[in-house]
Amino acid sequence: MIKLIRPEKPEKLSQDELALTAQFKQDGSTVWRKKYIVEALAAMSNSKCCYCETKLGEQAKNLQVEHYHCKSLYPDEVVKWENLLPACGQCNTNKGSHDTYVEPIINPSAEDPKDYLYLKYYRITSKDNGIDSKGRFTINLLGLNDRKRLVNPRIEIAEQMKNKLENIYERAVKWQSGENTSQINKNRVRNGIKDILELAQPEAEYSAFMATIILNDEDYLEAKKFLITQKCWNIELQVLEDSAKNIKLDIQK
Repeated sequence: MIKLIRPEKPEKLSQDELALTAQFKQDGSTVWRKKYIVEALAAMSNSKCCYCETKLGEQAKNLQVEHYHCKSLYPDEVVKWENLLPACGQCNTNKGSHDTYVEPIINPSAEDPKDYLYLKYYRITSKDNGIDSKGRFTINLLGLNDRKRLVNPRIEIAEQMKNKLENIYERAVKWQSGENTSQINKNRVRNGIKDILELAQPEAEYSAFMATIILNDEDYLEAKKFLITQKCWNIELQVLEDSAKNIKLDIQK
């Protein structure tokens, strides 16, 4: 889960909000599925679930409009822009009709999730270990550590990344030792680090998780250090790393 920057309310929603709310109250219509709402939410989250960060379908086909405050309990907020979030079907189902006014969960468009969560053994963990803490309750309600659906895919992507990073580091060592100073090898080290950092950008799947793993990886840190000494660490790489730093989780409370 990463902090989302909510854009301005779609102009069409400003015009239609009262009528759509009245229509929902009258007949329960899915007034929140308007194209301009769905597209704005997809853009806000880079077409990812706001909670678990799984990629949603092309053109937001699998995006569900999630109501932070349940629409059945608070119908006046059915299309209130600040109440709408993009979610996958599973997270939306897991949250169900939970009353977030009574028992709040992390709202990634209003709060920074990393203030509540950290990464431990490939699992999203609450910094406050109290059984009633917002972090712990959010994780449990949404199933953010569901092994089959989320933990195993995270581990698989991280393992693939680690194999690539080991290869990059080994190439950097050969460059440093003089064993292979070809331009091709140099390019593969620099471009390889760029590819790794792109896995930790806000638009990437499981980006908070990947940013945390990558920026704490010894091979990454050593390869970066070597690129700096060779004056090959450029602005593009620094921008990518800074972006990753903004969303990475702590690895301890």
